[in-house]
Amino acid sequence: MRRRKIVWIVCVLLVLAVAVFLLKGCITSAQAFWQSLQDGGYIVDWSDEDGRVIEGLVYDKDKNLKYDLYLPKNIGKEKPVPLMLFIHGGSWTSGKRQDIAHACKYYAKHGCITATLDYSLASKKHPEVTIYTMLDEITTCIGAIKNKLTEEGFQTPKIALSGFSAGGHLALLYAYSRAEDSPIPIAFVFEKVGPTDLGEKGFGAEMAVGLVLYGTGKQIKVEDLNKPEGKRLVDSISPASCVTEKSVPTIFAYGGKDDLVKRCHRDLLANVLEKNGVPHICVDFPNSHHGMWSDPNKTEEFRKAVLSYCDTYMP
Repeated sequence: MRRRKIVWIVCVLLVLAVAVFLLKGCITSAQAFWQSLQDGGYIVDWSDEDGRVIEGLVYDKDKNLKYDLYLPKNIGKEKPVPLMLFIHGGSWTSGKRQDIAHACKYYAKHGCITATLDYSLASKKHPEVTIYTMLDEITTCIGAIKNKLTEEGFQTPKIALSGFSAGGHLALLYAYSRAEDSPIPIAFVFEKVGPTDLGEKGFGAEMAVGLVLYGTGKQIKVEDLNKPEGKRLVDSISPASCVTEKSVPTIFAYGGKDDLVKRCHRDLLANVLEKNGVPHICVDFPNSHHGMWSDPNKTEEFRKAVLSYCDTYMP
C-alpha cells in the first residue's frame, strides 16, 4: 500500500512538471508571436554569431527608463554605421521595449546598430505623463545611445527612427517636430500604422477630446476643437500637421483592413508629404488589419525600402 502511494505521488509530480514545462513554452511562444505581429508575422532568430545585445541600459535614472542595444558582429569601427531606434506601440498606455525587439534583430542582421527603448506611459494614475513627456524621453535616450556608442568606439553620425502604431506616431512626431533637439541628426523615419492626426479628422470629435487630454494634459470640449487653442493642441501632437519642406524622408505602411488606424491616416500623411516635396515611400498592405501580418510580400517590400534608404541617407 505504501509503495503504491509513493508511485502515485511520483506520477502526480511528473504530470505537474510536464504541465509547467508546457505552460512555460506556451507563454514564451505567445510572447514571441505577439512580438512578431508588430512586423508582419515574422520571428527573427538571433544568436551570438549575429552579434552582441546589451540589455537594460539605463537612460533616465530617476524614472528607471531603459533601452537595449544591438551591435552586429560584422561591423567595424573604422567607418560610419547606420543607426536605428525603434519605439514600441501600445496606445501610449502600455507595451515595453522588448515588444519590438524582432525589428532590432532583423536590421542588425543587415548591418545596422539598432536600439529599442521604454518610455513613460500615460494613465489616470500618472496624469503628468503626456506625449510631450515621451518626446522629451526620446531625446534623452538618443543622447545616452550617442554616449554609449562613442564609448564603444562606433561612428554613428545619423539615426533613423521607427515605430509601430503608437510608436510609429511618436517616431513621426519626433522626426517632424523635434528634429532640431535630437543629439544625433535624423536621417529618415519609417513606421507602420502610426496615427498621423489625433484630431477630428483622424478619430472623430469625441475621441479627439480624449486624445488631447492624454496627449497634452489639457482638458477641452468638442466645441473647442475648431477654436484656435484647440486646433493648436491637436496640431502639436499630430505628425501630419508638423510636416514642412524641411522634414526628413519618410517610409510608411498602413493596412487596407485596419479598423483602428484607418486609411485616412495614410492619406493625410501621403498628401502633406507630397505637398511639401518630402521624399517618401508608401507601402500599402491591402489585406492586413492593424497587426499587419496578412501581406508577407509587402513586409519584404517595406524592409527593402528601409534598407535602400539606409544606403541613400546613411551610406
